[in-house]
Amino acid sequence: MKNIFFFFLLIFSISVFAQESKQKPIKITQKNCLAKKGYSFRLKEVTSDSRCPQGVQCIWAGEVQIVILVYKDKKIVEETKLTVSPNNNEEAINFFAKYYTKNKIKSIYVFPFPVKDKVLDKKTYHLEISFE
Repeated sequence: MKNIFFFFLLIFSISVFAQESKQKPIKITQKNCLAKKGYSFRLKEVTSDSRCPQGVQCIWAGEVQIVILVYKDKKIVEETKLTVSPNNNEEAINFFAKYYTKNKIKSIYVFPFPVKDKVLDKKTYHLEISFE
């Protein structure tokens, strides 16, 4: 009987501690979607996109330069130009880490990704921040 009790206790404790509260990725768009209180962000513009398009082999992965607006309580407090690259996102991660302190930032991507022989509408760009 003790063995069964300890077995269920072990299974219960493993299942409880195995569940992590992961934060869903945050999507930052070009639309004004401002929080009434606290910080919010808006992708003001994509100034350049030199990423290697899908369907093409490139020597360099490329990068995207974006302008981010930071709002606090619906008022602009900062406007920053960031470079997002598949190989080095440290600048962007450090910038957003000032505002997202609860969870560690895992990655930052700009979507949509360029495709060979297809022109992207700049209005469709958005930023996605994933957390560990």
